[in-house]
Amino acid sequence: MTSRIAAAIATCALSLGALASGAGVATAAPSAPAGPAGDAPSLRPAIDARAAAVDRCSYQVVRSHDSRYVYSVSGVFGSGARELTPQKEDYVRVSDDWRKVVQVDACAGERGQAPTALRVTGKLDHPENYDPSVPRMIQSDDLKPAASSVIPKAPGLTSVDRLDAATVRVTWKPAQGNPDQVILMERKPFYSSELGLWHPYTFQRNVQAGATSMDRKLERHPDIPAADRTHSYWMRVVKGGFVSDLRAEKPVTVEP
Repeated sequence: MTSRIAAAIATCALSLGALASGAGVATAAPSAPAGPAGDAPSLRPAIDARAAAVDRCSYQVVRSHDSRYVYSVSGVFGSGARELTPQKEDYVRVSDDWRKVVQVDACAGERGQAPTALRVTGKLDHPENYDPSVPRMIQSDDLKPAASSVIPKAPGLTSVDRLDAATVRVTWKPAQGNPDQVILMERKPFYSSELGLWHPYTFQRNVQAGATSMDRKLERHPDIPAADRTHSYWMRVVKGGFVSDLRAEKPVTVEP
C-alpha cells in the first residue's frame, strides 16, 4: 500500500473514531503529516522518550514521533553502542497523546549483556526534499531503562461470543494492578470513502473502569473482499507511560 493510501485510511479512521458511540471510545493512530520546511524551527530538537526492560533481553521504548524521520534504537554497551533488533512496534494513545511504542532485542548476536542505556536516533528521510534548516538527525537523551516491574500486564480474553448475526460480545479477565487505561484492540474491515475501498484497520477502544466485556458490531457489507472479512480482538493496557508487552498479544479471530 502506498503512503498516500495509508495516510488517507488513517485520516478516515480518526473521523470514524470521533463519531463512534457505545461503551468504547474508538481512536486510531494518526500518520503525522510533514509540515512545511519553514515550520522546522518550531519542531522539537530532540526525541522525547522513555525506556524499560520487558524481560532479560527485551526493552520497550515509548517515544514521540515525527513522520519525516526514520528511527532506530541503540544500546550502550561499555564504551560502544550498537543498533538493536526491533521485535514489535505500534502507535498507542498515552495520556491523550499518540506515542510510538517499540520493543527491541538487546541479546541478538551477543551473550546477553544488558545495555547500560538506550538511545533513539531519527534520520531525516529523503533529506533532499527539505530545507537545510531541518535537522538531518535527531536524538533522545541516553535512556536509563526502568525495571521490568513497570511494564503492566494486559488481561487475557476469556471469550468472543456471538449475540446475533451481526454482534459479538468480547469478554476478558479483570485488569490487575490498577492500569491507567485498559484498551480493547479491534482489527476489522474499514471503509475509506475517499479511496472507495474496504481494508483491514486496527482500532483502539478505551474500556470503562471496571468493565470486563464490550459488545461489538461485525462488518458484513457484501463488498468487503473475502480475504479482509476477519475480525480480531485482543487486550492492551497502559500504566505510568508504559504499555503491556506487545509480543504477548494473541488476537482471537471471528468470521462475520
